[in-house]
Amino acid sequence: MSTMRRRIAIPLAIVLAVSSVPVLTGCFGNPLQSAVNAATGGKVNLGGGGTLPADFPKAVPVYSGKVISGLGLGSGKKEIWNVTVEIPGSDSGTKIKDQLTGAGFKVQESGTSDSGDSLVATSATYGVLVVTSKDTAKGYWIANYTVTPVDSTN
Repeated sequence: MSTMRRRIAIPLAIVLAVSSVPVLTGCFGNPLQSAVNAATGGKVNLGGGGTLPADFPKAVPVYSGKVISGLGLGSGKKEIWNVTVEIPGSDSGTKIKDQLTGAGFKVQESGTSDSGDSLVATSATYGVLVVTSKDTAKGYWIANYTVTPVDSTN
């Protein structure tokens, strides 16, 4: 497994486990943030409903749809971010790819299927994994971004 895939696979598993939980907090504030902060020593930043985490990298373009969830794990050069955005449809993957390449990212891998798109892109600073799919429970399309800093020691 390549270094980039390994660097994305492990955080992605963590993010997927945690990212579905903010939906459960509803209108009751975000008690999950307090619980996660207590468990991790404050190394997780859950974006408020509908917003990117405050420290999400500005160098990474995100589709301008409704932000469904956003969080950051870790801190400093070891922080990773996961953001889910509502997109208009299955063809949005092309625009996402264009946004990333326009911002200086190089697409390392990409794929398309009837159920969505995926791509891995890198810049000198960040690696980005984007997966688009239809949320069958809600009936709309989403793009999930996982962003990791590039390890300068490799």
